[in-house]
Amino acid sequence: MKKIEQFQITSLMLSGFKSYEEPTELVFGNPTVITGGNGRGKSSIADAIAFAVTGCPFFGERGIDRLHNENNPDVAIRMCFVDETGTLHELNRTRRKNRMTITYDGYEIRQLDLADLFGERDVFLSILNPLYFIEELGEDGKKLLERYLPTIPHETVISQLSEPVREHLKNETILSPEGSLKRCREEIRGLEERITYLRGQKDLAASQGESHEQAEQELTLQADALREEITELEQRQFSGMDVSNMQERLVELSGRYEEAARDERADTSKLREQLQLLREKIARREVEKYQSKFTEALAEASARVKDLGVRYQRENAAYKAFHAGMECPTCHRSVTEQSLPEVQAALKKVLSELYAAGSEQRAQLIELQEMDKKAADTFARFKEDDLGKWAAEAAEMEQRCASLAEQASAETECLRAEIQTLTADLEYGNLSQAEYDRLGTCREELRQSEAKVAALQDMTAAQLPDFDREIAQANANIAEIKRKMADVIAYISKRAELTFSQLKMNRVEISLYDVVKSTGEVKDTFKFQYGGRRYDRLSLSEKIRAGMEVSELMKRLTGRNYPVFVDNMESVDDLANIRPTGQIIMAKCVSGAALQVKPIRPIAFAEQRAA
Repeated sequence: MKKIEQFQITSLMLSGFKSYEEPTELVFGNPTVITGGNGRGKSSIADAIAFAVTGCPFFGERGIDRLHNENNPDVAIRMCFVDETGTLHELNRTRRKNRMTITYDGYEIRQLDLADLFGERDVFLSILNPLYFIEELGEDGKKLLERYLPTIPHETVISQLSEPVREHLKNETILSPEGSLKRCREEIRGLEERITYLRGQKDLAASQGESHEQAEQELTLQADALREEITELEQRQFSGMDVSNMQERLVELSGRYEEAARDERADTSKLREQLQLLREKIARREVEKYQSKFTEALAEASARVKDLGVRYQRENAAYKAFHAGMECPTCHRSVTEQSLPEVQAALKKVLSELYAAGSEQRAQLIELQEMDKKAADTFARFKEDDLGKWAAEAAEMEQRCASLAEQASAETECLRAEIQTLTADLEYGNLSQAEYDRLGTCREELRQSEAKVAALQDMTAAQLPDFDREIAQANANIAEIKRKMADVIAYISKRAELTFSQLKMNRVEISLYDVVKSTGEVKDTFKFQYGGRRYDRLSLSEKIRAGMEVSELMKRLTGRNYPVFVDNMESVDDLANIRPTGQIIMAKCVSGAALQVKPIRPIAFAEQRAA
């Protein structure tokens, strides 16, 4: 289906929707003015348009449970509209007995198909409902705008900068301006640390001589004292402890823990697989039906009994009706009064044989029926026994699973606790927490003291460098990096400016983030203002005018020009700041007046495609 980038509503049929109990046809133009008193169905029309396309009312999820009419629960909406080519389409949405059906131009479709046609729900409602973007989306409105704001090309940003800045950045690869600033700050931090170090070295070199030797002696004494304290703590740390054995024990416990955890998973998994197989076996047994092996024999016996009965009835009727003058059924000669008894005797014999055969077959049939019933009873008894036995097995398996999991968990938890204790012992030994921390502090202080002593010795042995020259060079490098940062900050600021220019509206101002001019840092924010004032300080008239500007913005960003429904137009003085680009539908409250939908100008279309 072709995406609908622009459309205008020509008509709307409502039935069972909110205040519209019976089918009601409404005709629209551009513009369209809707008037009526409170409760006459003006807002219901807006809800119907939104519901037809998105499955939600005018304000999204708000009020979605109050859409059906109390007297007619079957909701039906038909919206006819003209697309950008002038082609007429028909969209139907019905809900009967909690089943939603959507048809488009006579074909049943899904809500996902409608999203492909008209775009995502928040975009459609932000265009249709001027108040939806700020009042319903809130902070989510920022994410919506960011998805549709096109990225400003690097070349475009560069072209908008001053000549000196362009010259400085022409050979720079700026994949991420923010990343460049971060690297620059890290370089400056490193250079400043270098300067601090050089100044320290310079000061240290200036105090050499007698003070240098004295400082080295003090540091050496300090280091010796620290070594003694470290030695005493280290000797006491693992005194009386078999560290090697403890380490071996830790390896053993770790292996046992992993094995126990692995066995726990394997055993439980295997038992649960068996339980699942048993449950499947029970399910199959439950649906099994008795299959009689006597079906064919019963059918044959029943047929023979029936046939013999029919033959007996036929022959008995013939016997009773037989008299002299009739043709003998055996020799086909006329029966005389003299031969009549003989023929009747023959016929009676046939009747007796048929009766005897029928009695025999009936007895066989009864015997087969009894055998079939016994077989069926036996099947039912065996089935009941099997299900009872297997149910008991399943219950026992479930109990074993629970017990196994409990036992395994207790074992692994015990091992975990022992591992933690042993690990702590290997780390702290006989030392308290304070003593352990002191040992670490002593080692760090010793490292620093030795480094200072080594530095003093190196300075004494080596020729002093030109600290002033190195400091000056570092400061020059910092100045150059800061100049580069200023260029990048200018780039970021210009990019933000160009990005925000896409959000430019008449009186509405939207900010998605702020750029700190001094650092170039980009901070997330979401500000919505109208005429320099916050949204919550606006009157209803100002909110509507602000919302209409946002509706036009969404049209521009998404390339979709859909109708705009403006409710409460009686509170709006004018729309001087708005130039609607598509169909506009305005609803006004007129106290006590009946509902009236008045199209000001008709909508032309090129082809009739809707029924």
